[in-house]
Amino acid sequence: MPTDQSSLGGRPTVPGKRLPRSAASTASDSGEGYALFRIVAQLGKDSWGYRFSRNHPGCRLELLDRMEVEPDLILVEVRMMGPGAFEWAQESQKEPGVVHVESHVEDARTVLYRVTFRAPRIHIITRQHQVLIHYPIIIQNGVSQFETFGTGPQMRAYLEDLRGRIGPSHVSAVRRAHLPAQSLGLSPAQDAIFRDAVAMGYFQSPRGISVTELAERLGRSKSTISTALAKIQQRLAESALQLDLNSYKTTS
Repeated sequence: MPTDQSSLGGRPTVPGKRLPRSAASTASDSGEGYALFRIVAQLGKDSWGYRFSRNHPGCRLELLDRMEVEPDLILVEVRMMGPGAFEWAQESQKEPGVVHVESHVEDARTVLYRVTFRAPRIHIITRQHQVLIHYPIIIQNGVSQFETFGTGPQMRAYLEDLRGRIGPSHVSAVRRAHLPAQSLGLSPAQDAIFRDAVAMGYFQSPRGISVTELAERLGRSKSTISTALAKIQQRLAESALQLDLNSYKTTS
């Protein structure tokens, strides 16, 4: 039934800003090469993702994976949580681009769907620009958010195409280097919880998920996750302070 835009991480912000020169440009134009970009893009208004998420603004969609079934057919696994999550199975029947829907109830607020639908314009544009998207892709209230690895010129061309053919798109963050968990003072277990919490929107403002919901999703008790998050935030603060202090050190 739909003609959706595949899109993703954290709580989406209102798109519309142009790609900042200081962000995407300097990532490659100044010799820094590749970087990890977080992209925020409005979905096409003719897509099922746009219509459904706009009709249920409190519902959060997480696209977990995607594959091409045929040149013009896409199969995605999408987790929906919050108000409206259980209504997609019925509403999808009205979407002409949706071919097939399977559902699996995970808990009282969350449903996992497998949706087969006609390839959306954003998928075609993404493929044309050879952009590899990191999952999960987050969709909420008509806006998608996701991360991809590339150069400044590649991202500018990609975003210009998205803006011209679909709608407002911009870079919300750029990361040029990967810091291992050890440099942040986190143990492997803490790093895993930290990354899951980030992906699920816990550190967004306002939060995209509560401690209780996060614990349920991770299969842990609320007290365990709450204690772990408190220690993680303390260690991250200490690591940030140490990195800041190290920046004042001089070498002879």
